[in-house]
Amino acid sequence: MNKEELLKLEAEILSSKGQWFVVNSQTGHEEKVLNDLKNKIKAEKMEDQVFDIKISKGTVLTKTGKQKEKNLFPGYLFINMIMSEESWFVVRNTPGVTGFIASSGRGAKPFPLTVDEVIEMLIPKTEVIVEETEAVDVHNEAVAKKPLFTAPFVVGDFVRVKEGINAGEEGEVSSMDFEKGVAVVLIEMFGRYTNLEISFENVEPVKEY
Repeated sequence: MNKEELLKLEAEILSSKGQWFVVNSQTGHEEKVLNDLKNKIKAEKMEDQVFDIKISKGTVLTKTGKQKEKNLFPGYLFINMIMSEESWFVVRNTPGVTGFIASSGRGAKPFPLTVDEVIEMLIPKTEVIVEETEAVDVHNEAVAKKPLFTAPFVVGDFVRVKEGINAGEEGEVSSMDFEKGVAVVLIEMFGRYTNLEISFENVEPVKEY
């Protein structure tokens, strides 16, 4: 997104009719769940209570200058709505939706996000991912040689996120990809634990005193 598009998105968030909530879905099926939600809301004629549904996406910029979109919060959708018994029931019972985040369950209504939280989570971010940069010839075929990354922590260690949306959050490293320089960290988000992919350089080990 360019600056004009970002400002337009921020204006949409600030002028939203309802409050913003987060729903959980199966990772990798966010687009399908979003479309199913839109169809269900239209079929139930709930457009006067459910206004918008978004997936938080950011731009991944590779070293070769290519760009592609990436889901910043896999398994989560952001929905702007007026929370009522009817709207809560329709959204909650849409196929693919496993529940609202920040709800204690047993029919309790979830807490909405603040405007600042919505802007922080929905305004696209750009991150740099190091890709293969050197090619070698193996059996007369050109293949990419991927550099291996190192990190001052190992699987099972507790680390702290240094920058970005989750800055200051701490979690346990569940796996590491030394070719991509990415660690999967288990972090509590919206009252539920979720795995986030974070670059080695953006996390630091939690020091023990």
